[in-house]
Amino acid sequence: MAFAYEALDAAGRQVRGVVDADAIDDAGDQLRARGLFVTRLAPSSAPAETASRAARQLVAGRAGNLRDLLMFSQQVSMMLRAGSRLVPALEAIEEQITKPAWRSIVADIRQRVQTGSPLSAALGAYPQVFNQTWQAIIAAAESTGGAEEAFDRLAAMTRQQQQIRSRVIGTLAYPAALLMLSFGVLGVMTFFVLPRFDELYSMLNTPLPWLTRQMLAVSRYLTAHLPAVLLAAGGLVVGGLLLARTPAVRRQLETALGRAPLIGRLIRQLVLARILRVWGTSVHSSVPLLESLQLARGCTSHALFTGLMDELVTRVSEGDTVGNVLMRNPLVPRTMSSAIATGEQSGQLAEALLFLADYLDNENDQLLAALTRLLEPAILVFMGVAVGIVAVSLFLPLFDLTAAA
Repeated sequence: MAFAYEALDAAGRQVRGVVDADAIDDAGDQLRARGLFVTRLAPSSAPAETASRAARQLVAGRAGNLRDLLMFSQQVSMMLRAGSRLVPALEAIEEQITKPAWRSIVADIRQRVQTGSPLSAALGAYPQVFNQTWQAIIAAAESTGGAEEAFDRLAAMTRQQQQIRSRVIGTLAYPAALLMLSFGVLGVMTFFVLPRFDELYSMLNTPLPWLTRQMLAVSRYLTAHLPAVLLAAGGLVVGGLLLARTPAVRRQLETALGRAPLIGRLIRQLVLARILRVWGTSVHSSVPLLESLQLARGCTSHALFTGLMDELVTRVSEGDTVGNVLMRNPLVPRTMSSAIATGEQSGQLAEALLFLADYLDNENDQLLAALTRLLEPAILVFMGVAVGIVAVSLFLPLFDLTAAA
């Protein structure tokens, strides 16, 4: 249940927000545990307030997305390097945030740190925003005193993730638009053009070729049963998505796609680059090797790579070296496993991992461009063939009538 509150923080500033709890007493206990002096606490006026908050979040985007994390890490690093202490830095960042939900999260983190909680523990209160990699890197920085460098590395890692996501979305946007246009054209022809020709040929009462009869029959059926067809199509899409999210089916799909010729190579390299970057950033931040492997294991759910990382954790914990394990696995190219082994032997494992992650990111850009060059003409050919078949089927009877005349 949601409770709206007004309270005063340790500095005497008034704060407002919404807290989820089973009862009003539990909500009060949560707020007092944050160091707040509650002045008003009541059940949230649910429908209107929830809808308003959802609308604001929809416009602003999800709180704690990659952009929010990138700005947060950059600002904290800048403030710490300028000589600011952590609490005043968080306070200054909080005042600049305009997104209500994100500002509430940063304010709560600041209050927790202000009351004596380590920053890593405060971040751990929001695992959906600050994942285990963030928590482990900050915890390692707290023990070594290198918070500025840790936030620099987190900013670099987050920036790269955001750039990769933007490139993937930007690359696939045009082919997706072409595909939508293709289905739109087919829909217009099926529900508007074909019925007009059906009426025309009914009035002419002329024999129709087999292809024309089939096209008109399909158009009649879809037009007469449009609600049922839309419901069935929606059910197939939703059912397929739900089925694809089940562990067994998802594992099979990931395995099949991961072994496909071009897209499989792209998927493998995208996942591998993410693993190497998280792993390298963790090692560079003085996170122990086994823990850094666990963090890299947690950054992906791809069936092929979770098996690789599980094997890597097991073998390394038994005393084997990282390079030996990777050289025996076909998912990692031999040149990369050799580079990782060399970095491990020379004490430069983090540098090797981050270099390989950058190398894969550059190669993935080229693969994305190649995939786009293949998708665009393929979609155009599909649209041309589909429209051409429909057009030919419509005009064949007219050609026969002209020849007969």
